[in-house]
This record gives sequence, C-alpha cells and structure tokens, in this order.
Amino acid sequence: MTSIQQTQQLHQVREDRPQRAVIVNEMISDRFEIYHVDSQVIEHAQLHYHDFHEINLVLQGTGLFHLGGSEYTTEAGTVTFAHSNDLHNIVRQSSQYYERAYIYVREQFLKSRSTPHTNLNACFESNGKPTSRVIKMDPADLRRHIDLLDQEPDDSYGSDLEYERKFLDFMVDLNRAVADGGTDVVPHSKPMSALITNVMEYISEHLNDDLSLDAIADRFFINKYYLSRQFKKSTGLNLHEFIVKKRLLKSKELLRSYGSAQNIYKQCGFSSYTHFLRCFKQEFHMTTKEFLRESDNAGVVHFAPHE
Repeated sequence: MTSIQQTQQLHQVREDRPQRAVIVNEMISDRFEIYHVDSQVIEHAQLHYHDFHEINLVLQGTGLFHLGGSEYTTEAGTVTFAHSNDLHNIVRQSSQYYERAYIYVREQFLKSRSTPHTNLNACFESNGKPTSRVIKMDPADLRRHIDLLDQEPDDSYGSDLEYERKFLDFMVDLNRAVADGGTDVVPHSKPMSALITNVMEYISEHLNDDLSLDAIADRFFINKYYLSRQFKKSTGLNLHEFIVKKRLLKSKELLRSYGSAQNIYKQCGFSSYTHFLRCFKQEFHMTTKEFLRESDNAGVVHFAPHE
C-alpha cells in the first residue's frame, strides 16, 4: 500500500468519527514527518490539535481551512503554519481535485538546527510569542521542494543527512517568505468569537493556575453558564476537557525535559500524581514510562501517518 493510499484510508476513518475537537497524536518521529496527499476532504473534517507544529501546503485546487478561530480560503501556493496546540482543520475542499502536502515538525528539532542568525522557528512566532499564520507563496517553488522531499532516503551512506538538508533548505525558504511580510493571507471570516479565542489563549498561558469554570468566568467578567455553552459550541469540547488536554500536552513536553512524571505533574496543573497518571494513560493510551521509552527510540522520518 502506498503512502497516499494509507493516508486516504486513515482520513476516511477519521471522517467517520463524530465531529468534535480531538487531539491528534500520530507523530512518532522526534524530528519531522512529511506526507503528500490528494485524497478527498469530507466537509467538516475534524477540528483537532497536537503537540507538534504542522505546515499545510496546497499544491493544486482550492479549499477552506479553519485555524485559530478564523477561516481562510486556500488555493495553490497557500501555506498554513499551525503552531503546536492550536485548533485547526480543513473544513472542506471547493475544487474537484485537492492536492496538498503537510509536514509535522518538532519545535525542539527546529531549535537544535537553528543558529544565532537563523531561527527556524520564526515562522511559528510573532514578536516573540507563539503564533499560527497563513501566507501565499509561488506554487512552483512549493512543488519543487515537495518533489525533492518525495524522494525518500535509502540506506546508502549519507542519504539521511542529504534528506535532512533538503528539509532544512525548505524551512529556510518558508521562513524567508514569512519574513517578507507582504505574503500574509487575510481570513474571510471568524467563526470563533474573540471571547473564546481569548479564553483559549489565557488557558494556554496559565496551565498551572486555578482554571475552574468559576475562576475563568470571573477573569473575563462573564456568566459561567454562558461561557460553558459558547466554548462547547465553538470547539466541540467542554471547558474542563480542553484544560485537561492542554495540561497533558504540556506534560509530554516536560517529560522529555525532566524524564520523570513525579517531577512535572504539579507544573502541569495537576494536584494529584495518581490522577495525572490516570489522565495521561486515558488520553495517550500509554503510561508515562512507555512514552519516555518511545521518545528515546523515536525514528527519524516517517512517510505514513500513525495512530
């Protein structure tokens, strides 16, 4: 089965699931993964988020993309940078054929390949803060890079390093396009209210604080029942689910740094160690120890998505 067939099959499975915001954790590599697909997008594909960056590139056709509370019309040359943990999805395609490529990449990997003069994470930042964005590039340039990255490395000496160099060359070009400043794509609508967007940003920046419904409602001077209803309507998750998922995503980042669940669970906002372990196992279908072992043995590059 080819990578495209595997991706089509995986997308069909996802499209059959109930439509609600979900966390997608199929990235195995600790570096980057690249997929080139032309499978059909079913309308209202799932809103999702994950603990790694995603770059979505449209090579041919048109569609509608939801990112950070806004919707963008996409066409050949559109590049979407979804910062880790930001809600996003392809809402629908509006042309018969919709060819695209998407890249999963770890923030730490980009940091490890950056220099004092070249910050490869700059495309996911704005004024020093994490951000997601949509830009327009020359479709021919995107096609050229993807054609090079479609040539998977073999077992020959140096092949893996040559492939990484091609990927890093692409990241340099993407960051240059972002730095150009005149390429930003303006959203055509904002289906998510400013209130919900601000609440989501506040939660992300205060994971170790009191994030009870009462506390958040007081912080935004709003009725807690109205807030709860609007949050569920906008994201598909109730507020408590969203907070727990964001805290668990943070825990994976800290686990990679500290290597011990006991050292990090309070930093993620969990008051109980046993509750944290139970939530982690329920969310990621593995224990913290299993996660650390898998991270240590992560592959370099993958070409077929993982569940």
